[in-house]
Amino acid sequence: ADRTVKIFDSFEPNPKVAEVEACAAALRKSKAETILVVGGGTAMDVAKLANWLTAQNAGKEEILHGVWDSPQTPLPLIAVPTTAGTGSEATHFAVVYVDGQKHSVAHPLMRPSVAVVDGALTASSPPMLTAQSGLDALCQAIESIWAIGANEMSLPFAREALGLAWKNLESAVTAPTPAVRDAMARAAHLAGQAINLTKTTVPHALSYTITSAHGLPHGAAVALTLGAALVFNSEVSETDCLDARGAVAVRERMAMIYETLGARDAAEAAGCFEALVKSIGCPASLAEAGITEAAQVDHICATVNVERLANNPRRLTPEDLRGLLQ
Repeated sequence: ADRTVKIFDSFEPNPKVAEVEACAAALRKSKAETILVVGGGTAMDVAKLANWLTAQNAGKEEILHGVWDSPQTPLPLIAVPTTAGTGSEATHFAVVYVDGQKHSVAHPLMRPSVAVVDGALTASSPPMLTAQSGLDALCQAIESIWAIGANEMSLPFAREALGLAWKNLESAVTAPTPAVRDAMARAAHLAGQAINLTKTTVPHALSYTITSAHGLPHGAAVALTLGAALVFNSEVSETDCLDARGAVAVRERMAMIYETLGARDAAEAAGCFEALVKSIGCPASLAEAGITEAAQVDHICATVNVERLANNPRRLTPEDLRGLLQ
């Protein structure tokens, strides 16, 4: 009651640069001392980016350039997620779309100062949003395990996140209880902690155009290729391995995923994953998502996010990318 509060809520899902710049302008005008962001991944990204751009006195061109010389510390940011999905409250990067193209802005100082994670805040999340958000967390956990950036610090976060999401996602969609909501909130936060260290890989790299060009929500877009990527990465060899620790180390981490999913191998794990995706009402293939034309697949391949692709443990050729989208 004794604080002056200004509210900014002029944005839509998948943050656009104009929305971020409008939030930054409102932030400058308010002369705020602290930012409180309450919402899902888009709200988090808008707040983190507006806070960052305001501190750096930067805008669209600096986002595209992506280099920050002598960055200034942004305002304290308190992040309160209301979806169990992105884990953005735990990460030091944010996504923004510029002229229809996805850009990721990253710096350690972008990470929120405080995260308040409470499953009760997701209680009003409708089933389909719960499904799509939960798939994002589940995919982040899996990708973090096999990522080139995986290490002894990230793996405990990713493995616990995967176990919680795998056990609770279907119930969160079809028959949620407070305990299930809490478990998914923790899963999403831990997955965020994991990818904050490792970043994501090829399913995320392919997802951004699927979302921007075809309107499929982010989590559902990532899930479209996760099963195929699981099988593809399981076949890594020393000749196409991008992880300096070698193919054996990658396959050892892949086995952690199979074990958590209750599968014997990659093919069975992929089948289990796709069955879960269908059970919560999301598409398990591009065709099911209405993406059936060769030109559409060509566009997705041509606009793949190169940074995320480079974090995949197995090298992908253009033909491999197309294979994941079949």
